[in-house]
Parts: sequence; structure tokens; C-alpha cells
Amino acid sequence: MADDPGSLWERFAAQVANLEGIVMAGSPEGLEAEGVRYMLRYLAAGISTCVEFDDASHPELGSLIENRRSWGLDNPDTKYSFTRLEPGARYRIAGDPGTALEMEIQVDSGHFADGRFSEWECLQRWRRGDGSLPLGVGDPATQAMEFTAPPGAGYLHLREYFGDWESERPAVLTVERLDAPMPPDPLDMDTMAARMDLLGDWLTAGARCWAELGASIAGGAAAADESAELVPFLPPATATGLGGQAYGMVGYSCGSGECLLLEFEPPPCRYWSVSLATWFWESPDIANTQCSLNHTQAPPDADGTVRIVLSQHDPGFANWLDPSGHGTGTIAFRLLDAEALPTMHVTRLQAGDLEAGLPDSERITPQRRRETLRARRDAVVRRYRR
Repeated sequence: MADDPGSLWERFAAQVANLEGIVMAGSPEGLEAEGVRYMLRYLAAGISTCVEFDDASHPELGSLIENRRSWGLDNPDTKYSFTRLEPGARYRIAGDPGTALEMEIQVDSGHFADGRFSEWECLQRWRRGDGSLPLGVGDPATQAMEFTAPPGAGYLHLREYFGDWESERPAVLTVERLDAPMPPDPLDMDTMAARMDLLGDWLTAGARCWAELGASIAGGAAAADESAELVPFLPPATATGLGGQAYGMVGYSCGSGECLLLEFEPPPCRYWSVSLATWFWESPDIANTQCSLNHTQAPPDADGTVRIVLSQHDPGFANWLDPSGHGTGTIAFRLLDAEALPTMHVTRLQAGDLEAGLPDSERITPQRRRETLRARRDAVVRRYRR
């Protein structure tokens, strides 16, 4: 027998009250307002993921991460969608697959709420880049795929990677369980209690997972070094990350009057990106700040090297990463289908030495920066329009 509403709500309120101790533990001074906002956003994401889209019988793709609701070292180039699955059930995905550079549909075990990311496993995947995704370009009315959720299936995860933000179009897809009764049965307290328990895991084990990972990297020794190297790694094929994607992470610290110079030679690949995450492992405002750059957005210098400046103030170079006032955080490096994994060199400079270090890099005027940010904001609005 499920708990009564009062007991469920009392337990939920206690978990919300304890979230501050998990999220803010060890955080640098000056992040109090950011921390409160992050906790509210993380709670909102949990309600969406653990309650509203936790229906394996009548599934609907919900937004897992988006601008102003970021967590878990998300990629600003990516739209993440999610719904629960029932092992052994038959499902149909249909609609317009959009034109994103990469789309992958995964069936994964576990759940983001449990915090045991090392145990999560990709059980099935269909990917646009390797030709395994049945949803191709064509009449959306004819685009459909069916599958049976395998043993151990927990959820369906859809990733769309956008290279050219202004021209690529997001998917509009529906998910249907083919053997479910229609209309659905009324919600009962047993179901609601199970979803509230999952939300409780999200606010405890899940929150602790991301807080500890973010703090361990942002607060790591590399953040204080005068120079560091970021070497990507390729996860195993069973990992729940995007198939074929290599990842690299390093902590940074950057105060006023100094900057970090990021340098690497991109290998032949379908996609690469460099992005920032705050101490809380959330993206800064992806719409109004240039907190990420990818292979379509960051021009290389004449020698083929991509040079990017991370600084608190606009340095006047096109390839600028804006940490939005965060003095510490994480630099994330991602490559897709790369023929080799390059090393990124991270060097600390004083702002006055930057010109000498970037003699051939593209400059940018304040007006052009404003236009670039306007186009970025408009693209994010289109991506997440409701």
C-alpha cells in the first residue's frame, strides 16, 4: 500500500531541504545565488524526468536538459530528450527526424536518478552517422521505426547534435507503446509513490553524483597549473554516451586580468566542440554567452591550429569562451568519429600578453560580437520552441 499524500510530501520536502548540503558542499565563495538557481533548475529537471515523463505505458519524449535547465556536463550543441520504457514492450517512434548533424536514439539501462553512471549500459542504439537510424530524410508521415525494449531497459534517450545552429532543424517525434490500452488508466497512489521515490533518488544520489564529479574536476590540481594538457578518451561501445564520441575534461581557474589559451589541431572528424561548465557542472547561459564553440563556429589559424581564448572579459578575438564570471569550472572537449585523438594544450597568460600569443588569430568588433550572440540566441529559441 502506498504512503498517503501527506507522508509523500513530507519526505519530498525533507529531500529538497537536504539538497543544499549536497550541492553547495565545498563550493567557492560568491556562488551562493548561482547555487540556489542551480538547485531550482535541477529540481525542475527532476520533476520532468522522474514524474511527468516516467510513463512507460504511454510515453512521450520530454526535454531532459535545455538552456536554463542544465546539469550533468551537458553539451550546448545537443538537444536531449527522454522517456521511460518497459522491458519486453513493443514501441513505435514516428515523425520528422529533423536535420541535425547527428542523431542517436539509445535504449539504456538504469536511470539518471540513481547516480550510478558507471553501471549504466547502452542496450540498443540507432545512429544517423553510421546509417543505422531508420528515420531518414523524407516525408515525415512515412518516417517510423519499431522495436521491442530488451531485458534491463530503463529509458529511451534521444540526442541531437547541432553543428550549424542556424540551419539545422530539430526533430519532432512521437513515441507510442503499441500494446498499451487507450485511453490510459487513471493515475493511482502506488504509481505516484514510485515516481516520488525516483524523484527522491534524483535529489539525493543523482545530485551527489554530479556535485562530486564537478567539484573533483573544477577543484582539481590542473585548475591551478600554469599549463595543462587535455587528452580525450574513447568510451567503450556499451557506454551510454554518444556512439563514436571521444571526451576530454580538465578543470580551469581564471580570474580577472588573466586568460587561458587553448590550442589544438583538429583531426579529420565529423564534429568537435569545446565548451565550459560551471562548478555545478551546468552550462552557463548557452543562448546569451559564447560558452561553447564547435567546428562550424571557431575558425582555425593559417597553420591549421584552433586557438581559443578563455577569459572573463571579451578579448576581441573571434574564438572566445566566456565563463560568465565563473572563476573555476570544467573545460570539456568532444570529438565525433575522429581519426585520431589530439591533445589540447591549455596555457595561462596575462591579458597583456595575449596579442603576442595570437598574431594571426581572427579579431572581432563589438558590433559583430553582438550579431554573433543574437544569432546564437535566436538558434536556441528555435531549438527549444514549444
